Amino acid sequence: MTDVYEIPPIDSATDPIHSPTDLGQRWRALMGPLGFGERLLWVGFVGPDRRLIKALSDVPLGPRPRRRPVDAVFSALTDVLAGMRAGTTVALLLTRPGRGPVSPADREWAALLTRLAAEAGLPIEPIFRANDDALVQVEP
Repeated sequence: MTDVYEIPPIDSATDPIHSPTDLGQRWRALMGPLGFGERLLWVGFVGPDRRLIKALSDVPLGPRPRRRPVDAVFSALTDVLAGMRAGTTVALLLTRPGRGPVSPADREWAALLTRLAAEAGLPIEPIFRANDDALVQVEP
């Protein structure tokens, strides 16, 4: 599988986001060359102006989707969002080592994130996954 996104200049990471493709390009600019040593959940925020806010965090994840760590992250995100401007959303990127297409585990993670975000009332953007050779949107 080849990466559908060329690496854009890093200064394009805060360009407006009008579509999932735009969001994928913003993530690609932030990630630079692909290659990951562990599974992480990257968390960013998209402001009401539809630009990524310059604050990213990453959270280590285990190989299998588990509710407890996601609940903890989403609880903290709910508190953070309460202090941000109305209309701010959460952008999520799963990264992991390996190559190939979206895996069943990638889809399970995306489904869990989507379901728990809905339960928590967290407004999220489409979820993306990056591995060692591609960054792609993951449908849960």
